[in-house]
Amino acid sequence: MASRKLEDLHPVTREKAKAFLQRAKEIGIEVLIYCTYRSPEEQEVLYAQGRLEQVGWTLEELNRRRLKLGLWKLTEKEARRKVTNARAWQSFHQYGLAFDCVPLAGGKPDWDNFEAYEKLGEIAREVGLEWAGNWERFRELPHFQDIETFQKIVRRGK
Repeated sequence: MASRKLEDLHPVTREKAKAFLQRAKEIGIEVLIYCTYRSPEEQEVLYAQGRLEQVGWTLEELNRRRLKLGLWKLTEKEARRKVTNARAWQSFHQYGLAFDCVPLAGGKPDWDNFEAYEKLGEIAREVGLEWAGNWERFRELPHFQDIETFQKIVRRGK
């Protein structure tokens, strides 16, 4: 199961995430970060969801792998829904350069709070993060990533 710990983020990304959380708090948005580092195995399982025929897995195989990783079993309907376009090592989560979060309302996740996500997207830009809610293809409101650090560290091998 993916980590929720800020400590599992790259040190530069961790500081940006802390600034992001502080700024959100200052404007009255409580945020739950529910995913930081995600293993390549878990990423591959998430990629397979919605693509069982393409990857050559059955629903039973998908659920076997999910349960092994501490994830819940999916129904046939749930297994048809794509949740990511990134394979293992194509996601910033494997590098500790991304996190997923949700605004909270009364301590509970408020997945449909588009106004809060828009504000979080603005905060992300202010602290040097990219918000996947701005993507043209496969928008992911909960996803924030540190493309600047990715380009400096992963692409350039520093």
